[in-house]
Amino acid sequence: MSTKTIVVTGANAGIGFEVSRHFAQRGFRVVMACRNMEKALKAQQDIIAAYPEADTLVMQLDVSNLDSVRRFAEALAAQVGSLDILVNNAGIVAIPLERNSDGHEMQLATNYLGAFSLTGLLLPMFNNKAGCRIVNVGSLAHRLGKLDVENLNWQAWEYDQWKAYAQSKLAMMSHTLELNRRLSENGSPIIALAAHPGFANTNIHQNSPALSKERKGLSKWIHGTLERHIPSAQSASRPIILAAEGSDVSGGEYYGPGGFLEIGGKPARATINKAARNAETATVLWQASEQLTGVSYLSDAR
Repeated sequence: MSTKTIVVTGANAGIGFEVSRHFAQRGFRVVMACRNMEKALKAQQDIIAAYPEADTLVMQLDVSNLDSVRRFAEALAAQVGSLDILVNNAGIVAIPLERNSDGHEMQLATNYLGAFSLTGLLLPMFNNKAGCRIVNVGSLAHRLGKLDVENLNWQAWEYDQWKAYAQSKLAMMSHTLELNRRLSENGSPIIALAAHPGFANTNIHQNSPALSKERKGLSKWIHGTLERHIPSAQSASRPIILAAEGSDVSGGEYYGPGGFLEIGGKPARATINKAARNAETATVLWQASEQLTGVSYLSDAR
């Protein structure tokens, strides 16, 4: 049997690291696509220390930078050639207003546009056989989001870091459903689905002042009280792993923890914001995403 290849973005820590470690243990060739190479190489060493036979490859990728996405796709084609699973995991949460070199709001760029363009650029590399899939990592926050395609880039009104985060994750969910539909209409065996970790005890707060543990008063108390009850990254990664390898999952499905409010628990089907199911909005979003990224694919599906 030929070795299967999985690409995991943001693989050096948290959910991405746990997904990478799981598939390395299972004998996959794991491409760890990370922005910080020093941290990525340390994560790779940790996996190899646990599984000496692990087949891992660290490659640089900053999903917020479209030039980096294109360079990564070219390098992957040259060094690896094909793949079976893509896990779009890299993301940021609730940061102050910042824009990338293309002028895109940073949460939109990192949490959605990077995954949109990476998926399109890697799509020709997929082995066209059953079991190939694209897994987009979502968030509970997408259920609180409103998708304003005319204001994706936060230029029409005052920026709100939490609303921007929720909108970026809602865009990702809408894209996942539309991607799966277009793949199916094109007769592709590749499926697209999504999963979220619920609450997870990871280091994502380090890049988000809003989640910083250095806060005072009520916020500090909440952190100290709830942290012990928040699932570990390993536990929280289970819905994403299920979506990536489950034999009975289907395209367009969404998984998350099955416990109270989908915060933790065994993997189960998760709740999708009905706005993500709006076909008209999904079409407009796809067109806007192509214009913002310069990456076009499956454009004739509707």
